[in-house]
Amino acid sequence: MFWRKRAPALLLGLLWAAPACAFTFSYGGFFDVKNVQNENGVLTLPLSRGKYKDVKVLDKNLYDFLHVCRRPCRYEVQEIKFQSTDYRIAFTNEDLLIADIDFNDEIALTFLVGKKETGFWIKTPDEVVFRDETLRRRVEEHLVRLAEQSL
Repeated sequence: MFWRKRAPALLLGLLWAAPACAFTFSYGGFFDVKNVQNENGVLTLPLSRGKYKDVKVLDKNLYDFLHVCRRPCRYEVQEIKFQSTDYRIAFTNEDLLIADIDFNDEIALTFLVGKKETGFWIKTPDEVVFRDETLRRRVEEHLVRLAEQSL
């Protein structure tokens, strides 16, 4: 009798308390994007610090692929090319560069590059993990060159 009365309320509470179904999306073997959400047909990419869009999908095919993912998935990419499409000095700090890097014109990541006494530091988006160390080094070298020209 006890469980029969309380079971519906307990079940409803568990459903509401369950976190949103987030998954990790792998862009080939190059990098992973964690905490991508796809709920009720709405694709939500992770936000750094809860408000900055540091991961952006640029290609409809990639968007459609992510739109059907519900668990960890991998978008197959054979080779990768990247370019900086937008970079600017932060309004609040003249020693900080905000740079968007596009990968294969399909996905863009926003990096922060800061000036310090002995060189530069680079901040990758919070939810992005590079799996290809060579690519990570090439991107960082590119970002340092941009910072040297801009800061």
